[in-house]
Amino acid sequence: MALDGLFLYKLSLQLAAKLNGSRVEKIYQPSKEELVFVMRSKEGAKKLYVNCRADAARVHMSNQSFINPQNPPMLCMLLRKKFTSAWLDRVRQDDFERILCFEFSALNDFGDRVPLKMICEIMGRYSNVIFLDENDVIIDCVKRVGANKSSVRELLPGKPYIPPPRQDKLLLTQAPVESILETVFENQNAMLSKALLKSIKGLSPLLCNELAFCAYGEDVPVYEAVKNPEPLQKALISMREGLLSSDNGCILKENEKPIAFSYADIRQFGSLCRKEYFDSLSELLDVYFQNAVNTVKRTQSGGELLKKLHAMIEKLTRKLAIQRKELEESEGSEVFKLYGELINANLYYLESGVSAYSVLNYYTGETIEIPADILLTPAENAARYYKEYRKKQNAKAFISDQIRQGEGQLDYLESVLDILERAETMEEITALKKELISLGYLKAKVLKREKNAKELKPSEFCTSGGFLVLVGRNNLSNDKLTFKLSHGNDVWLHTKNIHGSHTVLITRGEEPAEEDIVEAAGICAYYSKARDAVNVPVDYTRIKFVKRQPGNIPGRVFYTDYKTVFVNPDKEEIEKLKR
Repeated sequence: MALDGLFLYKLSLQLAAKLNGSRVEKIYQPSKEELVFVMRSKEGAKKLYVNCRADAARVHMSNQSFINPQNPPMLCMLLRKKFTSAWLDRVRQDDFERILCFEFSALNDFGDRVPLKMICEIMGRYSNVIFLDENDVIIDCVKRVGANKSSVRELLPGKPYIPPPRQDKLLLTQAPVESILETVFENQNAMLSKALLKSIKGLSPLLCNELAFCAYGEDVPVYEAVKNPEPLQKALISMREGLLSSDNGCILKENEKPIAFSYADIRQFGSLCRKEYFDSLSELLDVYFQNAVNTVKRTQSGGELLKKLHAMIEKLTRKLAIQRKELEESEGSEVFKLYGELINANLYYLESGVSAYSVLNYYTGETIEIPADILLTPAENAARYYKEYRKKQNAKAFISDQIRQGEGQLDYLESVLDILERAETMEEITALKKELISLGYLKAKVLKREKNAKELKPSEFCTSGGFLVLVGRNNLSNDKLTFKLSHGNDVWLHTKNIHGSHTVLITRGEEPAEEDIVEAAGICAYYSKARDAVNVPVDYTRIKFVKRQPGNIPGRVFYTDYKTVFVNPDKEEIEKLKR
């Protein structure tokens, strides 16, 4: 991440251009370390978002929606009293420090116009938002710092504001390039990127590595750069010019995962990273941190659900193993029926009080020994064997039914596991939780926002022939897509004997070409457990030939009159078809 002094400098210019002269209309505090100022100008309302959390400290304009607490915190109430209707006069940054100062003017209780300030210190775990009165005395701050936490400076209401100690480094826009080179070259034994970081104020490690790359193609020792300083001199001049002119920013993505951002075009990673460009640095931060927050939430929530699913699958697997063993033991029930039948057939000569009966098995012509209870009569022993036979038969039927149900549940849980492993958004994970809760697999202890989460719509694609393709995003979505959103002549697709999403090619009464079916099959294979495989078999048939399987397990169907096509899922091709 590169929210450094240079980035904040560029950001301050953009914020000043958009917000100077605007009025504070509303103030919210979504969480302890977040603040939202709704600013009103002739252009309309804009949200100024401030966050001082250690791993996500930032300030920028935002288009996101925020969930605010029912009762505003005390700090929020104080800020509303002091800053509501205040005008923003100026946004400034001094000497590339990681501090932005928002200067307001507001009316006090006597109707006099007085200056107020909001100081946003973007400094990792020391990040803070501090509010000052006209005498630079602290009104309050998001994180109060007393003498027990810091001996350098206290940040408490009523205390004078003391800025953080400044770094003794050179300014890229003011110091001559020769002076910068001279300071950098003093660190002979260091790597060039480390020497640049130590010498120039406002540079992040990412930009220092970029300077070394632009100059020499890689990070080199300082003593190597001393031999040929001209490339580094040109790189420094180019960065200075870009700082004064360029307003673009980019997010670097590795496998579609945002890994860094900068106000400058970063070239050091070559083709290993994809770059997404933004004209507004506020929009860049909005997108980057929204993805980062969603990734963290998705990782945490998905990880918890993954553990629960694995535990449920393991428990169900053990239970099925025990039931199958019991079923094997119940398979010998026919011998009890035979013993009862043979005893009844020979009652006329069998005697009581013996431990075994020697009788002729008229099915085989052999004489067999039947164990007997000496306390029972032959008739009672026969009844005992018939009772044991019926008990075994009933147990066999019950266990067989339990095994069928257990296998269905296991198949369902494995399908949910497959969907979870393919989940790309927090909404998909929340929908899976709701599905498992509705079916009784999880307890209904979820957040309010998860309860009110909107129902997921199927993913949409369009084939080369113009046909719409819909893909279910969980088992309940699969059921709704197949049996409510589709018509009898639409084409239904599913990977053969492989967990995956229901996929429907909407035909609108037309006959799709073979190419459309192959493309739909490729989409179907990609949204299945076989997305990384080759030559994946995909069955397809008309919706009218797809029926629900008996039971209360969503997503389970059987189908007839189908054909099979073999496809190779290709992520790039599928992205092109996405609507």
